[in-house]
Amino acid sequence: MKQLFIALSLFAAAFAFTAPAQAESQDECAIWICLPGGFPSGCGAAHSAMVDRIKDFKPPLPSFSSCAVNPSSGTGSHMSSDHGWAAYIPPHRVCRRTAFASDRCSSWETIPEHYVKGSRCRWDFREGGRSPSGCTRSYRFAEVFVDNQLAGPTYYW
Repeated sequence: MKQLFIALSLFAAAFAFTAPAQAESQDECAIWICLPGGFPSGCGAAHSAMVDRIKDFKPPLPSFSSCAVNPSSGTGSHMSSDHGWAAYIPPHRVCRRTAFASDRCSSWETIPEHYVKGSRCRWDFREGGRSPSGCTRSYRFAEVFVDNQLAGPTYYW
């Protein structure tokens, strides 16, 4: 994780002290820095830029090459992103064992909330339930990677 922080810090320093990027705006390029931290204080303009991109049916992040100072240099860290839909499954209990000769549950397990990336929550008319099972709604997500490692938690909205 320390390497990811160092790579993001180096990118931020290069971003802050160089000529203007080729992306549509500096705020859009700041999405690369702010998204892995969940848009902390000082990242309001980057968050607004991401919302504007989404409203305009663009990917949540601009291409990294349009923000990089020297994208073809071949040195330093490689940054990439992923985005799409995810089905949200809230926390729920599942019966793991029934009492002997009874339909009563004797052992419960709580399954924590989670997301199924690459899937939307849909009503399955054939099975008569939701697909994926237990989902309640769909969210969009975005992630930033440094050298193919997730740079921070996945951002859902």
